[in-house]
Amino acid sequence: MKPVKKYQPSNGTEGMYFTDKFCMNCLHCDPNPEGKKQCQILCNAMAYHFTDSGYPKEWIYDENDNPICTSWQKWDWDNNGDPDDPDNPNAPPPPVPDNQLMLFSVADDILQNHVTPNKETKLV
Repeated sequence: MKPVKKYQPSNGTEGMYFTDKFCMNCLHCDPNPEGKKQCQILCNAMAYHFTDSGYPKEWIYDENDNPICTSWQKWDWDNNGDPDDPDNPNAPPPPVPDNQLMLFSVADDILQNHVTPNKETKLV
């Protein structure tokens, strides 16, 4: 397996091309500069300076040596609207929690329903 190679635009023109291709039509970034949702990855890339943390780890080269953002999720802000609007029928479904978060929902269920765990209670 080929090691992951980080991507950093070599100049402003290349950077604008990349952000137009990915950031401006992504679920995580409202292309309106006054919009309420701005991508932390893009903000970190714009404010980047040489630190130990390095350039955003999400900006890499794919297997064909094309620059990509691994967090990119296609979203048409003009036609699909605000993805965070609860009344938006185009809004994506909420993320599925990982197993650690499931522990909290099980604990909440026990507390809310006053279930007392015993030997037969199986916490999944």
